[in-house]
Amino acid sequence: MISELRGTACRKSKDSVTVDVNGVGLELRVTPNLLERIHLESRVHVFTRLIVRDDGWNLYGFGSPEDRACFDLLLTVKGIGPKLALGILSTLRPDEFYRAVVQNDERVLTGLPGVGKKTAARIVVELRDRIGLRAPLPDGRDLPSGDLLQEAGEALVALGYSWQEARSAAEKALLENQPSDLETLLREALRRLARV
Repeated sequence: MISELRGTACRKSKDSVTVDVNGVGLELRVTPNLLERIHLESRVHVFTRLIVRDDGWNLYGFGSPEDRACFDLLLTVKGIGPKLALGILSTLRPDEFYRAVVQNDERVLTGLPGVGKKTAARIVVELRDRIGLRAPLPDGRDLPSGDLLQEAGEALVALGYSWQEARSAAEKALLENQPSDLETLLREALRRLARV
């Protein structure tokens, strides 16, 4: 698996960039936002996802691991392929997309390229619980320590709790106790779950 690469941007087209990695040119399909930030002959560090299909191998490039994770998540939705997922990421940052899904914001979702009402509804149904831990708080503040919160949520789900229970307990433990490590956060979250 090619998960990231560093090299020199040597060619650009309307939707891709070719990166020279030690003499090998790798073509990456990227969002217009990322393409605009990449300058020819400059050094680049890109996070990637290789998609292998019957009609060929395609390498997709992202400016951050968060963009790549959102792309991967979108591909789990029935009817969403790499091209549509990349189009969605061209319009919204991952945190904006997660917020729209969790809040079931039909206006934002149907405003995405290639997303109609049926696809928007499918995205919400299939992803809402899975991305609940990445959502902002009701007052609009983003949760601190997103990675820590995500890990805690996944650990609690592995212990048999639902996403909703895990999210609620982990959020409260993080906001009230502000633990700096996963073990402490889990202990505080489990203490809350035991009281329910």
